[in-house]
Amino acid sequence: MGYHKRHPRKKFGVMEKNRALRIRTLWTDESTFSTTGFGHRPWVLRRPEEEFHPDCIDETWESGRESVMIWGGFCGEMKSELQVIPPGVKVDSIYYVTHILDPVLIPFWHQTCEHYGWTQVVEDGAPGHQRFAKHCRAINQVKILPWPPQSPDLNLIEALWGDMETELGETFGWIKYIEVIIRAVKAIWDSIEISHLDGLIHSMPERLEAVIAAGGMATAY
Repeated sequence: MGYHKRHPRKKFGVMEKNRALRIRTLWTDESTFSTTGFGHRPWVLRRPEEEFHPDCIDETWESGRESVMIWGGFCGEMKSELQVIPPGVKVDSIYYVTHILDPVLIPFWHQTCEHYGWTQVVEDGAPGHQRFAKHCRAINQVKILPWPPQSPDLNLIEALWGDMETELGETFGWIKYIEVIIRAVKAIWDSIEISHLDGLIHSMPERLEAVIAAGGMATAY
């Protein structure tokens, strides 16, 4: 039947109270989407002499460039509501608390805690996440996972933003109007399947191993 006598693998024990902390993480961050395109490089099938044919050009437009920042988070199979940050708005500590942390992130964190028992939150080291945000997190007893700087390859939502940007590029190439970009981003966010989130979560061991193997330098993620 395939059974064999084997010695059990030796692993450090994990206390019951710490097991949830190891697997329940709420990944959060902002991403910027621009009318100049989404980082997707299309392909064209052409002959050498058709290099500059209008049908073989990937046009870029510098004039009229606009961008919008969007915040989101996910934990396990759960996604937060997206929060649109208007163009030109500086995300300082006060704005972050009044428009993202208090009205959106903390309620979503409570939902994930109810669903999974307990969760911890990952934020990057942006200045807007400091000062007043620290006080807001403290009074709401939000558990924050200490996060090393310059580590987007370890924040899974960065990978999710990248996948969304690729889908935007493959579908639209570029979008001229900010309002349309926002609608498209929200539509793609709503369509993300649980299997996609699960795949990102299961990639975490490989990401950590890659960072260790690189001695803390850049990785392929």
